[in-house]
Order: sequence, then C-alpha cells, then structure tokens
Amino acid sequence: MNTHLADRADEAWRAGDTVAAIEAADQVLATGADPDCRAASVAAAAAAADGALFDAAARWRDIAATLTGVPAALAGGRAALAATLVGDVDDAATDLETARQAVIGAAPRGLTVLLAGAAAAQAAVTGDLATAARTLTGLAVASVPADPLAVERWDDLAMAVLAAAERDDTARAMFTAQQPRRLLLTAWLDLRAGRLADARAGVVAASASPVMRRDAVLAAAVSVGLARRAGDADALRATWHRVAPVVAGADVEILLLDAWGELSMAAGPIDREMIVAGMTAAVARAGNPVWATEILAWWAVQRAPGAEEAAAAATLLPDTPRGRAGRVWAAVLAGDVDPAAVRTAADTLADRPWEAATLCGLAAARLTEPGAVKDLLGAGRALRATFTTEDAPAGGLSKRERAVGELLLDGLTHKEIGAKLYISPKTVEQHVARIRQKLPAANRAELIAVLRGALA
Repeated sequence: MNTHLADRADEAWRAGDTVAAIEAADQVLATGADPDCRAASVAAAAAAADGALFDAAARWRDIAATLTGVPAALAGGRAALAATLVGDVDDAATDLETARQAVIGAAPRGLTVLLAGAAAAQAAVTGDLATAARTLTGLAVASVPADPLAVERWDDLAMAVLAAAERDDTARAMFTAQQPRRLLLTAWLDLRAGRLADARAGVVAASASPVMRRDAVLAAAVSVGLARRAGDADALRATWHRVAPVVAGADVEILLLDAWGELSMAAGPIDREMIVAGMTAAVARAGNPVWATEILAWWAVQRAPGAEEAAAAATLLPDTPRGRAGRVWAAVLAGDVDPAAVRTAADTLADRPWEAATLCGLAAARLTEPGAVKDLLGAGRALRATFTTEDAPAGGLSKRERAVGELLLDGLTHKEIGAKLYISPKTVEQHVARIRQKLPAANRAELIAVLRGALA
C-alpha cells in the first residue's frame, strides 16, 4: 500500500498536481514506512515550494543521511540549494561536500549539474553574481531535464541572480516568461523599470495557474509595489492586508532581497519588524556581501520615519552608485538639498524611474529657488514620461485629470472640486489616486509640487 501511495505522490508532484502529491506523501509518512524516502522527498520539495526553505533543507539532510550513493548525493545537493537561497552558505557548503563524497566513481550527469548549480548559487549569494549568472545560464540550456524535486529551475535562478546584479534588461532578454515563477520574476523587473501595466499583467497571467506560497510571495511584492506607486495610502493598506497571510511564515530569500524590501514598505509595525529581521539575518548568514548590504541599507533609508533615522541608515550604505544615491536621499529628507547631487542620484536611479522621479519631487518640495525647483520638476516629468500604465501609456494626465489637478493647486477640497466639475467627491478621489500613480508623490505637499510642474 505504501509503495503505491509513494508512487502516486512522486508521479503527482512531477505532473504538477501538488495537492494530490502532498496528500499521498502525508499518508505514507503517517505510517512511518518510507524506506526509499520518495514520500519524504515530495514533502521536502513541497516545503520549499511553500516558502519554508529552512524546513526543506533540513528534510533533505535527513533524507541524505538515510540513503547512500547517488540518491544521498541528490538529496544533499537539493539541501545545499535550499539553504543557499536563504543565505545559509556555511551549512550549504557542508551539504555540498557531503554530497560529493557520497559518490564513488563517475556521477550521473543530472547529479553533476545539480551540484554545479548549487555551487553557482552559493557564489552568487556570497558576491560573485556575474560568474554565477554565466554558470546558471549555461546549465539552463544543458541537455539534462530539470530536477522536479529541486527548489529552483536553473533558468529561473539565473534570472533571479541577474536581477540581484541589477542586470534587468539581460534577465528579460535571456528568458521568455512562460512558467508562473518566470512570469512573476518578469513582473518584478517590469515594476522596477516603471512598466506598471506590464507588471500588473504579469501577476494576472501567473495567477491563471495555482501557485505555491513561494511564488505567491513574489506576486505579493509586485502587488504591493503597484499599490505604492499609485500613491493611495488606503489602497496600499488594503493590498497589504490581502497579501499578509501569504507573506507570514515564508523564509526570506536573499536573491529576492529587493522584493522583500518592497514588502517591508507596506507592512504594519509588527510585520515590518519581522520582515526586516528576516532580511538582516539572511544577509548576515551570507557573510554580509556588499551587494546585499547595499539593498538592506537602501530599504532602511526608504522606511525611515524621520531624517535622523534616514541619516543613521545611510551610514550603512556602501560606496556604490546606488549607495551614494541613498545618501543623497537621506540628505534630502533632512532638508539638505544639493540640486546637482540630486540630479546625479536621479541619473543613477534612471533604471528605476519611479524612485528617481520621487527623489526629484522630494527635493523640489524642499527648495525655494525657482530655477532649481523648475529643473528638478522637469527632470521628474521626464522620468515619469517613461512610465507605462493602463491609463496613460506616456505617463501624461488626461483632460479630466488636468482639470482636477488645476483645482487641487487652487487649494480646493475634494467636495469643492466635485461641485465645480459636477462629479462626486468619490470620483474626485479616484482621479487624484490616478494622478498620484502618474506623478509619484508620498504626500499632499509632494503632489502639489509635482503637479505645479506638470501643469506648467
């Protein structure tokens, strides 16, 4: 009976029927009789897909200790890969070495590829992103079927590494979005690049198929990012409450640290504290590589509730282009605005046009010299023109939105604007939300500043 159920679990998992696979595996494991660990392997793979990567790695280690030879080495390689993705590079290195020692003589090609991929993932996490991306890209086209029990496909992992290395265009060009995770990785890249309509479409397309929590966390990051870029605080809170159950309990993946930073911007105080603790721990486990500490400190500046906190976070930024841009951002929050430095920082962030435009808006709102204000608002408009949304392919305002914006500049309330335009206050709110999406602003003061430039 157990053999039949183990076969069913393995076959269902490989066919993508995760519910049936987990159910059959649990039935086998409940009996305590799983000598070849097939049911345990499905359970380990399921744990990884559910975002519980520490649990998955521990399960694979138990399997490796139970088996011998190639099966033990495969389990060890899978443990190493799962551990690496949460930054646990020391345990992952031990897993890899144990796996290599489990095989005497020539190893099957599939095992060789698995161990090479796990080693490349470790190289990426510890800082050699370029070499790792090349290795993983080569493995992605190797004539070896993807391991259905490993936590990650090589093409998806290569895409994540390229994204961590800020090589977004290469990641998009190299891999076509087909599978749900690749659709979501592409949506994440679209969000960063200001292709908001494409990002939203990617999440919708990925949701056409059932996804496990690990992928759902990535979808949550894109959804939160879209809501944040709309500039509607109520919508952002509603989005967070919708995705919070998905995020809760999922392990932070270090190669997706930027996405976790986006999630931290929407979370409430308790959830935010847990997310930030997970991000910090993942970076520390990996040995604090520069690329990861930069991302960690960048989001600390973004989350800072005040100028002092932003300044403290900025001291942790490394001397990299993005790190220097983060220090300029912190200075702007403190009221120390150097227009030339802001323009340089905006240029550095040009591949993230929403952040760059927001920085220009923040700086312009803190200046009084007309020429400098005009220059920064113009730079912000140019960056916003690169956004693509459902309503404004070129990032411009519609005729109705311009009318609402002009009345906002006159100091009218939503109710007063509605009376003048013969629309309801609720409709005015909707127009203002769309204006904020097109002209990123964190508060009313910033919105007025960027509107003044946009309607000039």
